[in-house]
Parts: sequence; C-alpha cells; structure tokens
Amino acid sequence: MKTSKKASLLFLALICLVLSACAGGDNLKLSMFDLSREMLDSSSKFKEMSYASSEDQEPEKLLKNVSDIEYSKVSAFFISYASNGSKNADEIVVIEMKNAKDAKEAQSSLEKHLEYRRNLYASYDPSQSSKLLAGKVFSFKNVACLIVADDVKKVEDAFFGFIKK
Repeated sequence: MKTSKKASLLFLALICLVLSACAGGDNLKLSMFDLSREMLDSSSKFKEMSYASSEDQEPEKLLKNVSDIEYSKVSAFFISYASNGSKNADEIVVIEMKNAKDAKEAQSSLEKHLEYRRNLYASYDPSQSSKLLAGKVFSFKNVACLIVADDVKKVEDAFFGFIKK
C-alpha cells in the first residue's frame, strides 16, 4: 500500500511538472534593451531615435502613447521613435505580454496606432505616407511588434534573428 501511494504521488508530481513546462512554452522572455539595439542597428537611418521602455518612470503612461492594451497584461516593452517627427515617421514598438493569448490583442492595439499615424501624417507630412503604408504589425508567441521604417523587412529579420539566438 505504501509503495502504491508513493508511486501515485510521484506520478502526480510528474504530471504537474510536464503541465507547467508546457504552459510557459509559448512565452518568450526578452531583454528589451538588447532587442532594441539589434533592431536599430539593422539600419543606419535609426541613428537619431529616442527610446522609452517599461524600465522608465511611469511606463504605463509611456505605453498609452502607442497602445491601449491593459498594462497589467504587459511584461515589458520598448518604443523607439524618430527624435524629430518632422519629415521622419520611423517607429519601432515591441510589447512582450505576460501571456501568449494576449499577443493578438496587443497586435490589434498597435494596428490602431499605425492607422492613427497614417491619418495624422496624411495631412501633417504626406511625404511619409508611403513609409507608413508599408509599416508592419505582427505578433509572435507572446510578443507584438510594430515597425515603420524604410526597410521593414530588414528590421523584422533583425527581430527574428535576435529571437533565434
């Protein structure tokens, strides 16, 4: 009887271990600063970018500038944007969610932000319209990303290159 109880407890512990390992399988844990450097280094045009992140004071207010996602769902983020928005609409936003199931919601919020910027620049600085129209928003596992740049593909490749490291 004693051996049967031990075997049952061992089996239960093993099941719990397997389930907990599977639950975190869809989540990435990234260094936002290192990821931002990798993405920004993909183009020499990103030399004059400002940087904000979840490590700054009042991060919830900073994120509200680009996303309406509920901040309690966010694990970390960074925002890089042209220091002088006049004649330059470059922007990169990466939001790491606590749970992968919330990444699509974060993606949707970044799509709304991109649409807002497209409308703003259409009247403010139409020379940036083609760049904004080529902007890309996507999600991967628990991360949502927005890229507005001259070479979106190059920046996206830098994102996925960093993830694979």
